[in-house]
Amino acid sequence: MPLTRQLDRGELTQAIPDAEDVVPGYYPGSLHKSMPGEPDDCAPLKAPAPAGWQRAGSGDYDYQGSTLSRGIDLDVCQFDTAAHAKAAYDRWPDRDESAPVKVRTSVGEESVFLAHSGSSGTVYGYSRSGTVIARVRVEDAGGDPTDAHDVLAATIKRLQQVQAGRRATATAVEIAAAEQARG
Repeated sequence: MPLTRQLDRGELTQAIPDAEDVVPGYYPGSLHKSMPGEPDDCAPLKAPAPAGWQRAGSGDYDYQGSTLSRGIDLDVCQFDTAAHAKAAYDRWPDRDESAPVKVRTSVGEESVFLAHSGSSGTVYGYSRSGTVIARVRVEDAGGDPTDAHDVLAATIKRLQQVQAGRRATATAVEIAAAEQARG
């Protein structure tokens, strides 16, 4: 179900997963939600705010016990129309020094996952559903897109739950379990 209804700041905040809703092993208290987000959170690097930008939110998650700078960064951006969201989504992925990575199922109406060629194998995931785009960066992922996929899928599902007037309850663990059950 594409995201079409404009969510207010509280609804968008609710949809940003808490640390216990992302990948296991992240500190429950490590989440830093930023609301409202800034227009440049929704633009490619060093670019002005995209046309039709309405609001944004983000979450930063730290991995428990990591001696590296392992973490997950999530940005969610809502636009006034699906066309503006599509235009922003098309410009968002940074394909420099990264290669596409295959995942078993797509997220939202369209998605792409890229692995950075650096030593830590940081993975970026981008997804669009209706008027919303979401981006996740998983540092120290070793090029494995699993965590990026599950966090993006949980975020889109949480946004859909809020749009339907329900409480945001989806988690990355539930997404992984459902996909594993499908085989």
